[in-house]
Amino acid sequence: MRGEETEAERRRRWIEREAAKTQPKTMRCSKCGKEVDEYMEIAGRVLCVDCFLLEENEERGAMRMPGEGSGGG
Repeated sequence: MRGEETEAERRRRWIEREAAKTQPKTMRCSKCGKEVDEYMEIAGRVLCVDCFLLEENEERGAMRMPGEGSGGG
């Protein structure tokens, strides 16, 4: 059986736990499935930067009015 942790052991364990929190997490994009370190979390979905930009452009395109920017008028 092991006795109680020493203060040094507790401190080392705490430092290891805190260091693990700062490590970049590899996540999987919910749209393309690519594993990435840099991602955006939108409405509970993880998106890689490429998919985020693609969705943002699609959203902006859908919001445009027909004929907008055509120079007519």
